[in-house]
Amino acid sequence: MTPFGSLLNDEEIASVLTFVRNTFDNNAAAIQPSAVKAIRDANPDRLLFMSTKELLKEHPLNQS
Repeated sequence: MTPFGSLLNDEEIASVLTFVRNTFDNNAAAIQPSAVKAIRDANPDRLLFMSTKELLKEHPLNQS
């Protein structure tokens, strides 16, 4: 699968992520375009998707 790169803008990606979140009965607030921008700005040279290991390192699952 090809990385999104500039295929979708920050607002569109935030909308897709919010839709997916809500599809799985998560009642959290909508994801803001500014959050997407912050991730993009923090990874300007990234061309590939993050691996599961990378994602879990940055966003560990809550073990409650």
